[in-house]
Amino acid sequence: MGKIKILILFFILNSVIFAKQIQITDVLDRQVTIKKEVKKVIALGTSLSFITYLNAKEMVLGIEAIELKDIKKRTYTYVNRNWAKDLPIVGQGGRAKRPNLEAIKVLNPDIIFTITQDRNEADLLSSQLNIPVIVLGYGLDAINFEHIYKSLEISSKILNKEKRAKELISYIKTIQNQFKEITQKKEAYIGGIAYKGIQGITSTQADFMPFKLAQVSNITLDVKKKGHLFINKEYLLLKNPSNIFIDYAGWQLVKEEFSKNKEYFEKLQAFKENCFITLANTFYYINLDQMLVNSFFIAKQLYPKRYKNLDPVQKANEIFTHFVGEPLYEMIKEDMGGFQKVNLKNNKLEVESI
Repeated sequence: MGKIKILILFFILNSVIFAKQIQITDVLDRQVTIKKEVKKVIALGTSLSFITYLNAKEMVLGIEAIELKDIKKRTYTYVNRNWAKDLPIVGQGGRAKRPNLEAIKVLNPDIIFTITQDRNEADLLSSQLNIPVIVLGYGLDAINFEHIYKSLEISSKILNKEKRAKELISYIKTIQNQFKEITQKKEAYIGGIAYKGIQGITSTQADFMPFKLAQVSNITLDVKKKGHLFINKEYLLLKNPSNIFIDYAGWQLVKEEFSKNKEYFEKLQAFKENCFITLANTFYYINLDQMLVNSFFIAKQLYPKRYKNLDPVQKANEIFTHFVGEPLYEMIKEDMGGFQKVNLKNNKLEVESI
């Protein structure tokens, strides 16, 4: 009889352990087993953005130093500013910066979230620390909403925030459906897109998500259909688009380029008529909420009659509130200028807020 009780107890204990064990397939299709309830996490590679969107930051033990820099350039870093400054640093973050393995070991997290496109990098980190590593992301070559939804779903399952993930996914789908159907799409160009660092006017994204949502055709699509590219300055001049948008992340560099070659910019018609500065689409990594905000701003500028009732600032605050809980457009405007129009007059670049 005693042996039977022991066997029953054994099976009960194993059932409890098994119940806590879950299998996760991350965005790189890596199969990861999590053997215990997750209460403590480390956020690498801006995965802190997903955790913030899910209202789960209280589980984070440590962050990268880059999350404390330029905090007003990204909404999630701004809302985390007071809380994050007291967290241990587990690496510098940024391009090709390895995390501090010893610092992570000391904190002993249940799991590590990261954003990378390198399976080997994630596998190596997991094997070195003997800690499950889950890769999240916004897409591989370009923004992919299915990757975003999957990232929210798997991270919310791990963090027990599934209700919040469903709400956020539903909201993202809803605002995508708010864009008007355009039969005659306008052409435009987006420059200054950050790529492995800050870049100037020739840095662009062929399938730029805000253009796709606003139904705008990037002039570079006849060169490349997907992903980032650097175009030739002569090509941009040859196409000479009527509308140019500049990512704020690259705006300072564009101004430097202008000061060195004013004659070139004088020939670009958009700088005298329709040149605009967007919020930072990419700063260290993707700023999803800011890209969605920029989509409405772009749509308003290029199709004003179709969007006559749209207030881009009001829409920005609505989106920011849904993602990070605060209407942060005025903060961003104070730091970066917000939505702006560029005017090339008297051999000078002037900007005005819109």
